[in-house]
Amino acid sequence: MKSYTVIGGGAAGMSAASRIRKRDPDSSINVFEESGYVSYGPCGIPYFIQGLVNEAEDLVTYTPEFFKKNRRIDVSVKSKVLGIDAGAKSIRALTNGKEITLNYDILVLATGSSPFIPEREWLEAGQVFTVRYIEDAITIKKRLADSKNIGIVGGGYIGIEMAEGFSALGKKVTIMEAMPQIMPNMDADTAALVEKAVIDKGVKIEKGLAVKGIYKGKDRPGVIVETDGGRSFFDGVILSMGVKPNTDLARTAGLKLGSTKAIAVDDHMLTSDPSIFAAGDNVEIRSLITGGPVYVPLAPEANKEGYVAGTNATGGNLAFPGTVGSSITKFYDMEIGGVGLTEKAARAAGMNVRSVTIEGENMAGYYPGGSEIKIKLVYLAESKVIVGAQALGRGAWGRISALSVAIQAKFNLNDLFFSGIPYAPPFSPVWDSVIIAARVGKES
Repeated sequence: MKSYTVIGGGAAGMSAASRIRKRDPDSSINVFEESGYVSYGPCGIPYFIQGLVNEAEDLVTYTPEFFKKNRRIDVSVKSKVLGIDAGAKSIRALTNGKEITLNYDILVLATGSSPFIPEREWLEAGQVFTVRYIEDAITIKKRLADSKNIGIVGGGYIGIEMAEGFSALGKKVTIMEAMPQIMPNMDADTAALVEKAVIDKGVKIEKGLAVKGIYKGKDRPGVIVETDGGRSFFDGVILSMGVKPNTDLARTAGLKLGSTKAIAVDDHMLTSDPSIFAAGDNVEIRSLITGGPVYVPLAPEANKEGYVAGTNATGGNLAFPGTVGSSITKFYDMEIGGVGLTEKAARAAGMNVRSVTIEGENMAGYYPGGSEIKIKLVYLAESKVIVGAQALGRGAWGRISALSVAIQAKFNLNDLFFSGIPYAPPFSPVWDSVIIAARVGKES
């Protein structure tokens, strides 16, 4: 009987463990998770804080008890793995207040990522929080329930989602972004439209001002945030400055890290150790556009990587091809989506690209409730192959979904123009905005 150990009970870890059980019914499977929950959706945390999700436990798909009873997977929560001895094929873990040593035949590292915090001292100011675990969500909702003035450091996806949540609760919200624009993963022209939508909802945006310090308030509860522009007082602060891969265990075990500083794996999710696989927010994967390594800490990738790791850990032969990096969020009624490279990123990668941006309708003009949608396509100047896209407005999710498949299939503008995007008045004009963008680009 083989023994499998999985470190991390998030999307990748539980996907890998479940796949192992499916393919190796008689094996021993142990999962160690630092937090108190496994198989949960951290992407739902902003909506729990806003009140759209009633209970934090609603974000949990399966409990440790479910895995024990239905899949015979032993899950230890609130358990920290202290080290990996790759030579002896064993781990040391602190669980239930005791330190144990456990041997493995195959190990899967799914240690995920952690919020990027420039200075750990910032968290000591008191009312300063990160958004990662369900425990974070519970704490934020409780501690900031009566707050009136919230500061958010970082204007990316999490920052935008938290800004919506707090502003919807009637709180005064300020986003502080060190870059010249919010949504740094979008082109400046597209990000400017998101910025307008955010400001129109009463959220203040401070751009180009790096945070230099966060301190405990002296005269009243709360915190002081110091930027290049001065000092501001907030009842509470959310740090949403991106994430970094958790690689401490991998590094001390002697595993190879990649150029992105995440764990290097092959397309079978195998690390530099033949007995250790890795998957999720702690690994780097291949870009299907550039062919080079990228760090894409997103849930869909993590689930699929875990599936691949679990398959190959049990002797399978399944390759993870790579990613085009599609993403989607919203701010109130505006859906905000992107896939592939921005125009700026494509040029930085040495590509000769052009772009086209069009404004269209998200449904037939005569159908009630329609609104504007914007599409930007980025494509190679000579071949017209699409390498990136951005979409804003209601219906952006569907357009980005279609464009993700088109980019993965290496469509050029002519392919996209003749693609079978469906039509019905409640969903799209007969000339969909994606088709119009392709036509404008190919005729330019």
